[in-house]
Amino acid sequence: MKRAAWLMCLLWIVPLSQAQSAYTLDQVFAKMDEVAKTFRSTQADVERTHVTVLVNDKDVSSGKFYYARQGKQPRVRLELTKPAVQLLLIDKGKLQIYTPNLKQVQEASLGEHQDKVEMFMALGFGQSSEDLKKNFTVSVAGQDVIDGKKTTVLELRPKNSAMFKSVQMWMDQQKWVSVQIKTTEGSGDYMILKFSDVKINPKIPESVFNLKLPKDVRVLKM
Repeated sequence: MKRAAWLMCLLWIVPLSQAQSAYTLDQVFAKMDEVAKTFRSTQADVERTHVTVLVNDKDVSSGKFYYARQGKQPRVRLELTKPAVQLLLIDKGKLQIYTPNLKQVQEASLGEHQDKVEMFMALGFGQSSEDLKKNFTVSVAGQDVIDGKKTTVLELRPKNSAMFKSVQMWMDQQKWVSVQIKTTEGSGDYMILKFSDVKINPKIPESVFNLKLPKDVRVLKM
């Protein structure tokens, strides 16, 4: 009887401890709002995986991610270095995608879409709950462990964008920033951005957001 009673207690204790580590949506929003109050910048290592479902093709790249706020203008640099170099830069209201191997850079003015570009390019890094709710219908999809970090998974359904069918965001339960994001297109193709060695509010050198282009680069307007 003593052994049976001990097992019964254990069965009750395990669900209780699991429940205590779960967060409601309001609790997650409150944590994110606290981070948003003091957030200025972030940098991280990043691994990007893009999967084309129809042909079962997987493309994996890795590099660095930088994001800084300067007033209402986002400053973003996604620098992929392996297996090939490609740079994406958002700064001063302009988007540039530079592919050194092709000696070309694609450029576009963000115009009135600047806030939405920032929202998608820097999801989970310093946005307030109001920012998210303005663009997405948000729900808690459960919990997960990414590289040993406990995370809360948020399901985001875009309100006014045909760009993605859905977005999932894994929020680190210690820092309350993204450690992984998955975007799924209408076709079923998806992309995963996985962040590691995430630093909050580092001093990012101005040179990071300066894209030095060779004189013979081709400029393509998007």
